[in-house]
Amino acid sequence: MRDMGHGLRKAASLALAASMVLAVGACSGGVSDSTVSGSAAATGAYKAATGGELHVYTWAGYMPKSVIKAYEKDTGTKLTVDTFDSNEALEAKMKSTGGTGYDVLMPSDYMVKQMISEGLLLKFDTSSLPNAKNIKSEFTSPYYDKKLQYSAPYLAGYTGIVYDSSSISAADAPTSWKKFFSMASSAGKAQVLDDQIEITNAALRATGSEQCSTNPEDYQKASTLLTAFKNKVGVLSSEGVADRLASGEEKYGMAWSYDAYQAIVSKPSLKFVYPTDGTSKYVDNMAISVGAKNVAQAKTFINWMLNPKNQLPVNVSGGAGSVLKGGDDLLPASMKKSNTIVPSSAELKTLRMEQSCSNKINDYYTQLFEDFRR
Repeated sequence: MRDMGHGLRKAASLALAASMVLAVGACSGGVSDSTVSGSAAATGAYKAATGGELHVYTWAGYMPKSVIKAYEKDTGTKLTVDTFDSNEALEAKMKSTGGTGYDVLMPSDYMVKQMISEGLLLKFDTSSLPNAKNIKSEFTSPYYDKKLQYSAPYLAGYTGIVYDSSSISAADAPTSWKKFFSMASSAGKAQVLDDQIEITNAALRATGSEQCSTNPEDYQKASTLLTAFKNKVGVLSSEGVADRLASGEEKYGMAWSYDAYQAIVSKPSLKFVYPTDGTSKYVDNMAISVGAKNVAQAKTFINWMLNPKNQLPVNVSGGAGSVLKGGDDLLPASMKKSNTIVPSSAELKTLRMEQSCSNKINDYYTQLFEDFRR
């Protein structure tokens, strides 16, 4: 779902800021060697690992090289990072291997819940980690893992709309999903995320419904809307979003907030809109695979990332607010002023947390998305 790679390559100024904070962030190192794996290490008392190796499976752009180097220097652990491009790809990979091959995974909210039910995540209890105290209260009891027994928050963001105010007037701006899907042809073609959850949720909201609706008629209305919208689509892709919007290839589009931030840094005339008929809020998390071979190192990594100073370069590079207490205070002033990072009180009222639908409802989502892509 989240791909920050393209935007990150353009953000030289952000990379510089990230490097400046690493000297501060390289703290809370491990104090003992540990290679114990399995449920005993997961549920036992926390003991930081110094040494060994760790394999992380995450979203593209979520682990800057500077952070990898800082972590390895601080803990003495060799960190290997591979990336996936969707929650469904992550899930399929873990199901095919029985959860082996990786130690730390980074699923989104609804996928955490799904992977718990499928027995793909190891129970380790985030509250047992020293730095768990740093998690903002709003992230301590999520619907998908009420007691944070299987996950810890990593990054949060929003799915909204970006438009170029130098080409589209405020009066004609897409301030809702309903208006997004009915933009005049003079606005040009739209950038649309290649993501069935985002597209279906947006179409449901535009037609007066909500995510995970149990009424089949709601999906028919959404499908009719998307069929009519097809000829207005310029690019259906979740990659290179910031680049296309910043270059003017598309004048408006659906975007994740961190892509929006990167695009706005390059082109200030771009505006990020929280749709009035519902803005998705998502949380990407750190979890431990049920087949992890390096559990002590995995817990040490998660604890290390729950230090706001250690996580700061990730937030700065990605253009995201912090899930940790005091984290937002460390952000550069320019980021604090961006509504992609700090929503206004009115924008906060539009937020809808991503939810996990039933298997039957997921089938509706899949069918609607496949019809739209044809």
